[in-house]
Amino acid sequence: MTTLPMHAHRTFAADERSVSEARRFVRGMLESWGASDLTETVVLLVSELVTNAVVHAGTPARLQVTLDGESVRVEVEDQHPSRGLPMVAEVPPDDYERGRGLLITATLASAWGVEYTSTSKRVWLRFDRETDAPGLETWAAAYAPAGEVEGSPDGTPEPPVERQQLSVGPVLADSDALGLQVDALVRLTLDDYLALAVERVRDRLSADAAYVLMVRDLEDEFEVKAVSGLPSILRGTALASDAPGAPDGGNPHLPVVLPDLGRTPVPFLADTHLRSLAVAPITAEGRVIGALAVGSNHVDGFSADESVLLQRLAATLAMATDRARLQALERDRRGWLTFLADAGDLLAGSLDQEMTMAITGQICVPQLAVWCAVHLDDSRGHRVLQQAWHEDEHLVGPLMEALAAESTDRLDALPDDAFRGEVLSIPLVARARQIGLLTLGRAQGDPLRGEPLLVAESVARRAAVAIDNARAHGELWSIGNALQRSLLPSSTPVAPGYDVGVVYEAAGEGSTAGGDFYDLFGLGQGRWCFVVGDVCGTGAEAAAVTGLARHTIRALAQAGFPTAAVLERLNTAILDEGERSRFLTVLCGTLQAEGGRVRMSFVSAGHPLPFVVRRAGGVEQIGRPQSLLGVLDQVSYDEESHLLERGDLLVAVTDGVLERRAGPRMLGEDGLAEELAHLHELSAQAVAERVRQVVADFVDEPASDDLAVLVIRMGEQAR
Repeated sequence: MTTLPMHAHRTFAADERSVSEARRFVRGMLESWGASDLTETVVLLVSELVTNAVVHAGTPARLQVTLDGESVRVEVEDQHPSRGLPMVAEVPPDDYERGRGLLITATLASAWGVEYTSTSKRVWLRFDRETDAPGLETWAAAYAPAGEVEGSPDGTPEPPVERQQLSVGPVLADSDALGLQVDALVRLTLDDYLALAVERVRDRLSADAAYVLMVRDLEDEFEVKAVSGLPSILRGTALASDAPGAPDGGNPHLPVVLPDLGRTPVPFLADTHLRSLAVAPITAEGRVIGALAVGSNHVDGFSADESVLLQRLAATLAMATDRARLQALERDRRGWLTFLADAGDLLAGSLDQEMTMAITGQICVPQLAVWCAVHLDDSRGHRVLQQAWHEDEHLVGPLMEALAAESTDRLDALPDDAFRGEVLSIPLVARARQIGLLTLGRAQGDPLRGEPLLVAESVARRAAVAIDNARAHGELWSIGNALQRSLLPSSTPVAPGYDVGVVYEAAGEGSTAGGDFYDLFGLGQGRWCFVVGDVCGTGAEAAAVTGLARHTIRALAQAGFPTAAVLERLNTAILDEGERSRFLTVLCGTLQAEGGRVRMSFVSAGHPLPFVVRRAGGVEQIGRPQSLLGVLDQVSYDEESHLLERGDLLVAVTDGVLERRAGPRMLGEDGLAEELAHLHELSAQAVAERVRQVVADFVDEPASDDLAVLVIRMGEQAR
């Protein structure tokens, strides 16, 4: 009586043909031992492991098969121990290039492992048989060959002298017609599931090659999703719906047999050794969603019965594959929706044109394109390159040069090979008006299509509106900024014999002028007029009254009106503005050298009184407050006069300084006076800057009111 275990082994050369030889060897041995119920699963995984050894590791592979009781053990050993295998049990990322064969192994084998020595690596698998499999002991006693079996040179095992013919048992209840577990699609990605299925189909039909086509979403063409026995570079190849190698365009629901590819060539298989082909459509709910094809290296490689079997196997794939395909599409669609939502948030968060275009480039590269460019129409309607981006930052400069040298209708023919490929220019349209182009460049043979194309067009629409909004905002800001700058002196005023320092800050993001203002100008004969004012409120409305006040004061003072009369007439002018009028406070006065001192005459129309920092270090506020402007129809002001010593500092501020608050605390007159007492030796500009810093440091939050500081030191040479 022959006893278990039974062994068979063979060494295969480092050649791709060894993979098919290994499959035949294992199939023959298992069938001769009566273990046909495990043949399909074992053969598939042997194919994976021998491929890893002879193709990827590039060494000969020793294959051993052992039948022991109720299990089969397979060992594949190569001589490349340094090429480790990732022990992956979960689904790896889509861009992970290693470990997918072991993921299939973990799905199908009862147990498996890897053993390393200093000279080799051995992967072992164990497959437990079902309890209703043929009785091994009975078969072994009557039919099994004795001892260990060595494979013959051509890869076929030596058959026993007498062998009972055993048919392959029925497919297990928890497997499909291909022998795949019903939960295979749960544990595997769709691509891995198809890779597993195409191996099974190839082996079931003893084909030299096989591939699966799936229809591309939103497109009338197929894509090669999985291959076996064919170059992996064919994955991702696009085929027209009626192209050779795809289902028949006239009868897409029927299988197609091409007995001689020499007479009926299939272009995408031109560089292979295939001589015949059988293609069966994969249909779901009456719609062709893909195709399953097998190829042979011989003419007339498939019979009519094999075509029928291929169609049955394709039907097995249909429902599960379509369900997984739709689930994958739904995941992709949710991902794209999230991408678009994030893109919209980023674009909506900028009102700067340059920043908005930069955000557009960051959105498109590398998610949608290898490189990207934005052209905008100028005032004459000419397209002008604005910005360009490339996934390799070192190529941004050369890309800009190449794009600048070509017109926008020739961007698909750039001279540099690094930028050639699939180029798509999408019009940037905002408010029914084209404002430019968004150009996306991708690798050759990988054009935007399907849902990514719809996403790119949606990004272009969002970018166009955001860029147009930013451009309009920029134009309005430039206009407003120019108008606001006209409300203030163009530079720090210069008065011979006086040291002048000014600080001005307008409240509000992007504002350069508001309700506070200052001025210093000559009146002739050594007299100088100084002004510091504060209009109620901030922003453009306050700035309009600021312009009226500043220019009225300057015009009247230079016409010779005394300070009191200037402010009385300004009050009338403000009230004449009607609803646009606003009340304001003004400190307006004159400086004139008088002997060894300087006479300061002024009126404080509701404005904070000026500070005088004495040369010796003392600080005091001088003057008396009078009625503010723009409230009463009739006002009358009295001008008061003070003598300042040479070296004294005149400091005039607005309430944006004095009313700076930190909770219940306020800087106030006393707080500012305390700071000024230590600044009498500084220059006028240094004093003004120090006041600004005191205000900023008082509380850690943005200012809510405009701020103006005018500092004048009475010089030794005032005239």
